[in-house]
Amino acid sequence: TVCDVPGLIAGAHQNVGLGHEFLRHIRRCKILVVLLDMAGTDAREPWDDYHSVLKELELYDRSLVTRPRLVVANKMDEGGE
Repeated sequence: TVCDVPGLIAGAHQNVGLGHEFLRHIRRCKILVVLLDMAGTDAREPWDDYHSVLKELELYDRSLVTRPRLVVANKMDEGGE
């Protein structure tokens, strides 16, 4: 099962935005792939984004952060702002 979870935002575990609609699909996935924007757009640090995703997953369902996970770095060729 593959699940694309765009726009997972702070508070998703409390159903902010489309939180639960996105998060419930993740439960069916055996392996998680976290795609990080390394360009640091919108004055955000990639590592902060990573921790934010993990926090939302854990607050929604603690078992999600124990699943195997790959981290993929995207936009490595772009300079940060």
